[in-house]
Amino acid sequence: METGYSWDTGLARKLNEDSVFCGAFEISTHVEKVSAGLFVVADGMGGHSAGEIASNIAIKSFCTEVMAGLLEQSPASPLTILSDAFSKANNSVLAASREKSLDGMGTTLTCALIIGPDMYVAHVGDSRCSIINSREMLQVTMDHSVVQKLVDEGLITPDEALSHPRKNEITRVLGYYADAKPDLIHVKLYAGDNILLCSDGLCGVLPAGIIAKTVLAAGSAEQACSELAGQANLAGGPDNISAIVIKPSNLPSWQAVINVHTSAGAV
Repeated sequence: METGYSWDTGLARKLNEDSVFCGAFEISTHVEKVSAGLFVVADGMGGHSAGEIASNIAIKSFCTEVMAGLLEQSPASPLTILSDAFSKANNSVLAASREKSLDGMGTTLTCALIIGPDMYVAHVGDSRCSIINSREMLQVTMDHSVVQKLVDEGLITPDEALSHPRKNEITRVLGYYADAKPDLIHVKLYAGDNILLCSDGLCGVLPAGIIAKTVLAAGSAEQACSELAGQANLAGGPDNISAIVIKPSNLPSWQAVINVHTSAGAV
């Protein structure tokens, strides 16, 4: 599993309030070894350095809980593990925010747990997880934001959302309320799929077409992340820019899967 990441402050901010985690590993069973990985992007918010603290606390708590869950002798389902880890991360940020100087801090958190050809996604906020291949760029997560609601209602277009005056208003984050339930998604992966996790310092600045073209044209996952950050900075770099690109290996061919289903349905 090839991975790469960028963690760039951008041109307009003095402090990087994003946090990222990028870890690839193997899960061994009595049958086989399976390639796996846990990938997380968190975009913190709050006064002074509180956003940086919120995203850091959330990622540390979240990743610790996920890995502990996976190592259980009889682990729960992947989506249950992610949901429980989100609850722990939210509680950790809430507990830290009781300190007066950190009051009101919060963070987005978007993660992808990849186990073989299965990707389990958990998400709160406006960071994103997308699948990019030669056929399409599929946005797996849905932004929890004011402008996404306007897009859903047909009041603005996705391109108009990039420059809308309310583009930074988020409707769901970790650390603000006692209950912050994530969106939970299970997706099958196929050969040629590239996974992109990023903060809105990237997806809120560059059009989806440019992002997809850059990822597909890059020679490696690391190069893709570097070039994405560079393009976001060329576009003004108004926010912190975090990106993780994952290129899983040994995935089934989607054409072969279609052929199998077609043959099974033939009479």
